[in-house]
Amino acid sequence: MKIRNLLFTLAMAGSLALLAGCNFDGGVEQGRCVAFDPAAKTMTIVVDVTHDQFNPHYSGGVHTFKLPVEAKDMGPAPMVGGRLMIDINKSVVLIYDQASKSVRELPVQFTDVEKNIGADHPKVAGKTFPVVDKEQSSVTVYSARLKALITFKVPAEALDLPPYAWTAGHEMRVAFRNAEKGQAIRIMNVTKTNIFKK
Repeated sequence: MKIRNLLFTLAMAGSLALLAGCNFDGGVEQGRCVAFDPAAKTMTIVVDVTHDQFNPHYSGGVHTFKLPVEAKDMGPAPMVGGRLMIDINKSVVLIYDQASKSVRELPVQFTDVEKNIGADHPKVAGKTFPVVDKEQSSVTVYSARLKALITFKVPAEALDLPPYAWTAGHEMRVAFRNAEKGQAIRIMNVTKTNIFKK
């Protein structure tokens, strides 16, 4: 696990060094995709403040970027979602509120957490999540990052939230120039990209 994290960090550093070698005056942000408009050519992410792929915390700013001018600088199109992270220890779920365009911390009660559930597990493979059970006031989601099938009770008013609220958007990495921070010069779909593939 530590070796994988080190390789991931080195890959990020290498890409930044490459840009720096080209007199790059800019930065890189990474976070969950909460909105994507191919017609308007914009993408919105909630920024991860930890820069740790195994312990991200999506409590940074909500930033909207214009897509790269060149199509070759845009990775696979992202899946969007409002579920930012699940904190089992604190019994909260962070979601993106589309109405207020802000991050919201929702108190929940975890009723079932099945760990070590891979994407090919019979309980997950071919199934559609989230599953909202209004009679039980519960939501069941699958977290690929945690490799866990999780069921939790939510406040009554949260039961009417759309499936979007409980769906995790793809992890996206955006490079930009400081002179024009709202214009992405390169976008990488981290969720869909295996940087360790030979």
